[in-house]
This record gives sequence, C-alpha cells and structure tokens, in this order.
Amino acid sequence: MIFCLMRSLLRRLLGSSKDELKLSNRVDKLEAQLLLLEQHHVRGFWFTQDRIDDRSLSTRRYACLICGHEDERSGFEILRSECIFNGGKLERYKCPKCDCIFGTQKFLDLDDRMVDLEYELLYSRYRENETGHLEDRSFRSLRPTSGAVYINWGAGAWNDTTQKLRAEGFDVWSYEPSAPTTAPFVIKSTDEISVGLAGIFSNNVIEHFRNPVEQFRKFHSLLVEGGKMAHSSPCYEYAYPFTRFHTVFLLGRSPEVLAALSGFRIVDRIKDGEYINVVFEKV
Repeated sequence: MIFCLMRSLLRRLLGSSKDELKLSNRVDKLEAQLLLLEQHHVRGFWFTQDRIDDRSLSTRRYACLICGHEDERSGFEILRSECIFNGGKLERYKCPKCDCIFGTQKFLDLDDRMVDLEYELLYSRYRENETGHLEDRSFRSLRPTSGAVYINWGAGAWNDTTQKLRAEGFDVWSYEPSAPTTAPFVIKSTDEISVGLAGIFSNNVIEHFRNPVEQFRKFHSLLVEGGKMAHSSPCYEYAYPFTRFHTVFLLGRSPEVLAALSGFRIVDRIKDGEYINVVFEKV
C-alpha cells in the first residue's frame, strides 16, 4: 500500500516517462528487498528457536491444551511437519486422554504481544481464500433470530459475511483483532464486547486458540443463557498442520471434553467434506 501511494505521488512530480520508469523500478527493487529481509528475519528467528528446542524438548513436560493431561514428551504421540510461513520445524503432541493434538510448543511459549506481532506481520502480506459462504453456513446453524446480537469471531478482512447478514436484518458484528480492515461494524478489542450475546460463530478460527478452555469460558460469560456457538473448521481432523499458527486440533473426544470444562454441551455436529461444524450451547 505504501509503495502504491509513493508511485502515485511520484507520477505527479515527474514529467518524464523515462524518469518515472526508472523510479518505479527502484521502488520495485526496494519492495523485493524488504520482503527478502522480512523472510530472512522470520526464518532466522525460528531457526534459532529450533536450535534451542533441540536441547530442551526431550527433558520438558507437556500439558494438553484441552484436558490438562500432563506427561513427559515420550508419553505423547509425536507428529512432525514444517511451517510454510518460514516457521521452521513443527512438533505436535496427541493427548492419550482426550485425543486432542496440540502444539507446536515453541509458538505456545510466545507472550501475547509477540503472538500479536506474528499475526500482524502475516496478515500484512497474506490473504486467506474467500470463505464467506462457510461463515454464512455456520451462522445459519445457530438458527438465528432478528433482534438478537451475534458476533462473527475472527472475521478476517477478506469476507463480507457480516455486511451481507446485516443487510438481511440480523444484528451481526465482526471481531477481528489482527487482520487490517476498514469494514464497518468491526470490533478490534474484546473490551468493546458487551455481555448478552445470543450467539457466536466462526470459520477456520478455533484451531488458532492457544488456551481453548479459557477462551470458551470467556465465550460463556458473553452469551445469554441458552446462547449458542458454531465453530467450523477442518481441524476437527488433523488437517492443515503445516502452519505454526494452528495450535490445537480437536480430534476424537476433545470437543466434548472442552464443552464440559467450559459450561457448554454439544447440540449439533455437521460434516460435509472439509466443512466440519460443531454447535455448542451454554448450560
């Protein structure tokens, strides 16, 4: 965006097309160098972290993000992959008690501000595929009513689901703390969210939670009695493991365990190819 504005300004200042082309080429080169520097920094950061982890992984104890089961590394099934966003090695653990797969631990160990920076940097360049039809489908699974308030959790900046639903008369808001967006009806901080929500829905978000039980308890506090949530994601199976940003995969018994620990019950489950949606009700 900055480079586009620079080009536009320089076109006005320069009368010669030859000078304009020369400067445009320089801007392109600077942009390419900036991208290269960014990739070098991210790759170098995680390469260093991997070398540190190589010395400590075998002696650490790990706790499941869902049920809290704790054991040494050898007590979990280990699953390995590589991050496509220059995040190095990914090592995750399958819990023998609830079937959840969690990790990578090096990403879970980051403090909140560093995690925010990771997402801000990612979304400064990366744009996910348009998935508004899936968000819409998850919203409809709540059996919404007019006059009630709903939040599209982690709405991103690439879908216009919220705007379309509002045009239908539904009181829907987006919550998006990381992806830059100028869309209306977007909440950037949880401090702006009032209690009394009728429902919360998301698509491709639940797998990013670093503390799912705590997050679900927060949802519980925001919803009215009997309020519902619909969280759809292919990561109720071990799908798309090649990114460090996916920290939890709710396989097997883990959705029911998560619901029980946070004051919910599961009232519906839909699977249609990669579209998997679980509906939770506050109890």
